[in-house]
Amino acid sequence: MQIIISHPADSEDRHRLYRFLYRIWTRESDRELPGTDHDTREIKDSLDRCATHFMALDNQGQIAGCVRTNRLSDGLPDQALRECLGLDNLGNLFNPENVVLISHLAISPAHRGGTVISLLLADLFRTLFENRANVAVCHCRLNLVSLYYRIGLRPYLPNFKLQDQLQVPLVGCINDREYLERAGSPLHALLPPDCNDRGWAAGLLSGSFPMFTGPEISDISTRNLWARLAHASPAGQQESGMKLFQGFSPEAVEGLLKQMPRIRLAQHEALQTGRGGEEAMGILISGSLGIGVGDVSDPHFVYVVQPGEPFGEQTALGRGRTRTVIVSLAESEVLLLPGRLMDRLAEKDRERALILYRNLLGILAERVEAANTVLAEHLSQKVRPDTRVHRPARHQAQSVRHAVNRRESYHYASLSDREGELDRLTRQARVAEALEVATLRKIGLTDGDCILDLGSGPGVTSMILARHFPGSRIHGVEPEDRLRHLAEERAKEQCPGRCTFHPGTAQAIPLPDNHADFSYARLLFQHIPDPLVCLEEMKRVTRPGGIVCILDVDDGTIFIHPVAPEWGAVERRVARAQAASGGDRHVGRKLLGFFDATGFSDIQLDVVPVTTQMLGPALFFDIVFGFKQQHLKRCNDWDDETAAVFSRIRSALGKPGAFASENMFVAHGMVGE
Repeated sequence: MQIIISHPADSEDRHRLYRFLYRIWTRESDRELPGTDHDTREIKDSLDRCATHFMALDNQGQIAGCVRTNRLSDGLPDQALRECLGLDNLGNLFNPENVVLISHLAISPAHRGGTVISLLLADLFRTLFENRANVAVCHCRLNLVSLYYRIGLRPYLPNFKLQDQLQVPLVGCINDREYLERAGSPLHALLPPDCNDRGWAAGLLSGSFPMFTGPEISDISTRNLWARLAHASPAGQQESGMKLFQGFSPEAVEGLLKQMPRIRLAQHEALQTGRGGEEAMGILISGSLGIGVGDVSDPHFVYVVQPGEPFGEQTALGRGRTRTVIVSLAESEVLLLPGRLMDRLAEKDRERALILYRNLLGILAERVEAANTVLAEHLSQKVRPDTRVHRPARHQAQSVRHAVNRRESYHYASLSDREGELDRLTRQARVAEALEVATLRKIGLTDGDCILDLGSGPGVTSMILARHFPGSRIHGVEPEDRLRHLAEERAKEQCPGRCTFHPGTAQAIPLPDNHADFSYARLLFQHIPDPLVCLEEMKRVTRPGGIVCILDVDDGTIFIHPVAPEWGAVERRVARAQAASGGDRHVGRKLLGFFDATGFSDIQLDVVPVTTQMLGPALFFDIVFGFKQQHLKRCNDWDDETAAVFSRIRSALGKPGAFASENMFVAHGMVGE
């Protein structure tokens, strides 16, 4: 396919470029860059009006990639970014006319790994050479550090955070012919014969930026590094056997590690990997890294990586869909492995790629086993479990929405305590509002999206979404008249004009095709007899590239300690009663199969434990056991002994050393283009 590098010819070209950036950064990477406009679905900021844009166009004239440059003399970014990049200092060292900021590099997924990025950067730097710029500055995520090192840029300032993403500041001496040649930069071949500053710019940078240095790469020391990797043992277990490069020769490892960049991390620096994150995979050289789950500001650690061990294997195995928090527990140095390492290796040597994949699976299994062992030890000793081995209750607010259900096995009007049910739904929906919203953002929900809240009940969650996503419109669908009317009344007071509630069911959602950007059903699928039909309906009303998300439970995952022997029989009665009216108390384990059968892409299933330590015993009992009591009463399967069982469980959960948990299953997938 022929790729042509061009510049925007008119305002329509520029708006095409802004919409391309929105699609890449906001939709795919779940990032809200400065200048994001959800109404027009564009990303543009104050630098665009004085920028030089480079566009890569394919045979059909579609944008395959882009990048832009700004001279400091034409305008500076905001104060925070100026400080992070040291732009004022650079402007004093060099004429602002000769300092160029590179930004907004974006490549279409279909063209990654090809020639688009090479052609873009070649044309960009050819322009900088012709205009005699002295230095080029950029900041990039970890997955692009290797690329910029290879073209001749170097670190000069500490890493910083931008939109909760770790950024590495880099600077390039445009006319340093000797360094470009020494580093093997392909830009050396593009440099005009008369361009050679003989290290002048690098000398000025060295005097003003103590961190300015040639990027450290793994070259002659790779054999020593291989020896460390071969004999390192996870978590200090000297007899452990699984290593990243087990089965590879020293020569093969040297080939894999050659020219891989090293990055320094300050203590407490956090990497959020996976969808929307740095997608980093690497090897720890020195220091220590904590592997955790949950929110990057408050992760729950499940493993500590020691020198010689790899990290980011979940991202590699999940192709960016699995989210893992990595935090440097001390000043650390890491060796970054190439992006798409397994894919690239498979193209050259499929057998070695399979060996590496097996090793990664083994490493992941060891770490999961280590976390489970710690948890089991705590439980067996009847002490409070260390919360570091738990995933946070990100979805606990979702788990309280028992009213967002289809008619088959949820009938609000038939419940014995309807006012109490409303109070329970409202109270539970607000228990962990911030955690729920953070989870939806990570899955892909962004401000400005058209949101479907399927089975919206009394509208509590719809209004929470309206508050946190002020640019979004929310469509609630609820078959129960009383709940829907209550939602409409609340919406008039709390978010007028933002939420619309429709009478309807999951089998016939009253929205047109491709209407929603994000469709959400929580604790609904346990109540419907035809889940595939309902999932097809959610897919129908969701636009191509949009996301469908389902949260539900599986009563087979309920764990109570001390053991309540009579609970098993009652749980089976609840399951039979719900099955008789079309529901399924064990639907959680089946969600992955539903998404696969319905033809979604980027499917992921997360299992989230909700525990008494997270919610407290009283609220946990209400969430997990409250609706079960209502359901048995409605089905006329209730007697004094059943009431006594629930009473004993409630009492037991409040005693010292008691513990209970139930897993929430969160499945989501993307609608194909």
